[in-house]
Amino acid sequence: MFKDILDQSGYETFVAQNEQDVLSIINREAVDLVYVDLEMPDLNSRAISNQIKRVNPNTIIVLISGYPPHFVEDEIKSTIGSGIVDKFVDKGELSNLSIITEQILSERAN
Repeated sequence: MFKDILDQSGYETFVAQNEQDVLSIINREAVDLVYVDLEMPDLNSRAISNQIKRVNPNTIIVLISGYPPHFVEDEIKSTIGSGIVDKFVDKGELSNLSIITEQILSERAN
């Protein structure tokens, strides 16, 4: 779903299924923005976000979650406060994915 929406909006997208995929993509491509799901099977969102930032500190990392923000508030504050994650987006907002992506990238450009 993410890939289709962003591809249709003109963004070049990559999909990673595991940590090895993420690191392979990050090491070979200049990635501006990464959406990281807070709850991923076999992946720790904090650890993978740290690895992305180590390779490219300028990559924008957006944490997403299907849980209501008040259920994951501590994790959101912790990762954003430490600089690991740049922004949090609730999955309910993702119907506007291309608009959100454009806004985030525009903010970085300014």
